[in-house]
Parts: sequence; structure tokens; C-alpha cells
Amino acid sequence: MSRNREYSSPKKTARQIGSAISEFSMIHEGDKIAVGLSGGKDSAFLLYSLRGLRDRSPVKFTIEAITLDPTDGMRDTSPLERFTESLGVAHRIIRYPIFEILEISKTRSPCSLCANLRRGILASASAEQGCASLALGHHRDDVIETVFLNLMYEGRFRSFHPNALLSRTGVRVIRPLAFVPESDIREEAQKRGFPIVNFCCGYESSSMRAYVKVTLRRLSRKAPNLAVNVLHALKNIQSGDVWTP
Repeated sequence: MSRNREYSSPKKTARQIGSAISEFSMIHEGDKIAVGLSGGKDSAFLLYSLRGLRDRSPVKFTIEAITLDPTDGMRDTSPLERFTESLGVAHRIIRYPIFEILEISKTRSPCSLCANLRRGILASASAEQGCASLALGHHRDDVIETVFLNLMYEGRFRSFHPNALLSRTGVRVIRPLAFVPESDIREEAQKRGFPIVNFCCGYESSSMRAYVKVTLRRLSRKAPNLAVNVLHALKNIQSGDVWTP
């Protein structure tokens, strides 16, 4: 990729990103944003999109990338380094033995422990680098899957918030892709040849999130507006809908 090219997402996707950023007040004048570059398509698309937005937006902000290597250096991260260099974005790699910790812990909730460790490490690194915000690549499908997981296991209708403050570090976690379908991200990632570094663990394919993803795909064939309706419900829960004694 040439540094002189224009970095832009498809118009539809750009509108969805812009709507999420505006609706949830994610980016402000002078913000320094750390982008979690995980090695997957979603975070690569996020970094690429924010790189373009940074140059076009009247709101001035800066971005840099942080990669957390959960294998503690067992994977080759050079494709990500070349990618960030092509974008002209500063890039820091943190190597941490998360997968080893999961094996030792023998926890019944490895995915939850992994997510908490990753978020905590990235937030602390963001704060150390003077970044007020940490941008993560969670997309619309992640939002919907989390709603159903919470219904199944916590009895609560909720998902992660697109703009959440982490009290321990004072860093805001923002999710600009919250309105973007995963299928659109996948298509754009393949089209542009974004680098993929496989940091997947042995739990991913057998996790409940993987099961919910497949189930929702089947449900969406019968109810095509399922994702849109769940997003609408998240923003429009009425007091009268709640069973209060």
C-alpha cells in the first residue's frame, strides 16, 4: 500500500462508522487514540478506516496501533508491522503469555478470562502512551451475539457499550464498527488484502460464541431484520417493557 493513496471505506460502511462515532460521541478534538490491532480482519479494517477518517475529518485526532501477542512471541507479527508502516501509523507490539495462562488456570470460562486480560493489558498500554481512547474492532455481529450470550447465561438483555469508560485506567473503549455487519468487513478485507496473523486459541471453534454465531445465522434466514431489530431494542428499551412488581 502506498502512503500517498486515499484511505477510504465503501460509502455505506463509512456512513455506518460515522453514525456510530457521532451517535455515541466517540472522537473529540485533539484525541489520541490507540487502535487494538489484533491480527484479524476486523481490527485491520478498523485501523484502515480510522486512518482515512483522520485525514478527512474536521475533528483533529491522532491514531497509533497496539498489537497484543497472546502467544508471547510464538507468532510472526511482521505482516502487521508492514501493514502499519504502509499506513504511516506508529505501532507497538506487546508480547504476553495469555494462552499459557489459560492452560494453567483450567478455568471454566476461558473466553471471558482471555477477553478481560486482553482488554486490561491494552487499556494499560494505551494509558501509558497517553491515549485517552482505545478503539476495538467489535462489529454489529459481535454486538448481537453478546446480547444472546447474556440472555442465555446472565438473564440480562444487554451488550457491551460502544463508548465505555474503564474506571481503573481512565481510558475510554470505543467501538466505531458497532453498526457494521461482519460480512461487509470480510468482503472489504479480502478485496484489499489486509494481513491476517492467526492468534486463535484452541477454544475458539468450540466456544458458545461460535455456537451462537451459527444459530443467529440460521435465525436470520427466517428473520432478515434480526440484527437491525436487536440494535433498535438496545437503544429503545421502554420502562413498560420491564416486569417490575
